[in-house]
Amino acid sequence: MSNFVFQNNMIREITVEHVSHLYLLETLNLQNNGLSSDGKLEHPLERQHTELTSAPKALPHSLVNADFSSNELTRVYPYTFGYKPKLRSVYLHNNKLTDSGLPEHMFNTSNSLELLTMSSNLLKEVPRNLPSSLHRLHLKNNKLKRLPAGAFKNLSDLRELHLQDNQLNSQDIEQGAFSDLSSLEYLDLSNNNLSVVPSGLPKTLLLLHLERNCIQSIPADSLNLLRNLEYLLIHNNKLRSRTIHPAAFQGLKKLHTLHMYNNLLERVPRGMPRRAKTLMLLHNSISEIGRNDLALLHTLTELNLSYNRLSSGRLHPEAFRKLRRLQTLDLSGNNLDTLPVGLPRSLQVLEVKNNHLRSIPAGALTGMDQLTRLVLSNNQLKLNSAYQGAWLELSSLSVSQELYIQYIPYKIKNGCKASPIEFGNVTSYR
Repeated sequence: MSNFVFQNNMIREITVEHVSHLYLLETLNLQNNGLSSDGKLEHPLERQHTELTSAPKALPHSLVNADFSSNELTRVYPYTFGYKPKLRSVYLHNNKLTDSGLPEHMFNTSNSLELLTMSSNLLKEVPRNLPSSLHRLHLKNNKLKRLPAGAFKNLSDLRELHLQDNQLNSQDIEQGAFSDLSSLEYLDLSNNNLSVVPSGLPKTLLLLHLERNCIQSIPADSLNLLRNLEYLLIHNNKLRSRTIHPAAFQGLKKLHTLHMYNNLLERVPRGMPRRAKTLMLLHNSISEIGRNDLALLHTLTELNLSYNRLSSGRLHPEAFRKLRRLQTLDLSGNNLDTLPVGLPRSLQVLEVKNNHLRSIPAGALTGMDQLTRLVLSNNQLKLNSAYQGAWLELSSLSVSQELYIQYIPYKIKNGCKASPIEFGNVTSYR
């Protein structure tokens, strides 16, 4: 027998220890059952008075894949997963494993293991002596509070590390905690208790999750060695513009996506990554954009500044002059009373809904022949709010797209007028 699958059952009388005699067994799936201390599988509804504790003490030498997820395991033995030269993947998530329930060498001589998931358990420390063959390690939703130096010793082939939803503090991530992860590309530290971006992160990272922490600052030297980083997600923190060092992003030569929404930014931070394509700054407290705040972001294609505190008087008319590749701009939910001038002619999508727009200045839409979506709903525009010929310039708006605006009498498609269909204070053109 090469496969042994009993997931999602109500089996009551199969002795798990008998599996050890299946010498050709490669896949063992006991997901979502109830492994008991006497080696039986219990009906989930009959567990009230049963102490469900242990994995099998020994499994076949031939094992390749093992799934014990969604049980109530508290203990694993040396020969459960040890001494399995072909073992490739082990799933232990959604159990009740603790540090004391793991043997010192849980995977001894199992040197082909590539995937280990131990998420949603009760671990306070990273398991020790993990095989150097690991590519993916899932430890999210445990009770990890610290990462000592050498926590990931010998894991030089690890590509993905999931540490989100733990209790990690910045002061308890020691220098050298990540130093052995010389191949790591994906690191998730989201939803912990970090107050500062950790230092000593692996230089090989492509994607870094730091969202939903309490991060208040980004020092100059915490990120600038991550020259391969492409995605940085640091939204839902407590960052202020002045607590981000101007050189914090200086070394991020490949970073193209930066999420910094839901922070406490008062203005666009200095030293934004120069090769960024997507910059998400929505839901901050940005009240001003100066002439040069965006001037170095030549490659930007998407910029979201919605739901900040921007007013027309504090948005410099030349703030967007260098953004010649920008395709999507969202200025919704601010305090603008007039449509900004000097917008990039490359725009395809422009959203300025939920402001206080009363006018569209002369020339504000001139040259916008690539614009396919314009959203101006929930403003205070009137019939004569726009300069004469404003809508004639929007030649790319077609029937398949929509122009949302209040009280504008028609939409142009190939020089022809179309009648509006009004929905409350929003007029939709089809």
